[in-house]
Amino acid sequence: MKKLIIASVLMGAAATVTAGDIIESDSAAINQGIKEGTQVRMEGEIVQSLGDERYLLRDRKGQIEIELDDKLTADRPLKAGTRVNFTGEVDHDDGRSIVEVDKIHSLKGAVNTSSTSTISN
Repeated sequence: MKKLIIASVLMGAAATVTAGDIIESDSAAINQGIKEGTQVRMEGEIVQSLGDERYLLRDRKGQIEIELDDKLTADRPLKAGTRVNFTGEVDHDDGRSIVEVDKIHSLKGAVNTSSTSTISN
């Protein structure tokens, strides 16, 4: 009976990781080399706008840049502190990792209607 329970638990865990070819992920795993093109589901908080539909996101493991089409936020930029849950595709571009957001599942927090702030490098 114990073997059956353990097997059921392991099968359930595997199903959540591979369901629909989208994996639960975090910034650390992506920055450590999740394959480009992999579909991921993430959750985190917007730290700041980087301009041009890009944001810096903080999750439980660190920070990562995301690219979020304005159409997904009704053409209103997100402000720092907004919590988001989304799916997107991993892209490694010019030595940095980015998640190109495909779909927002939830937004928690205020949406800023003023212009986005940018930072210079």
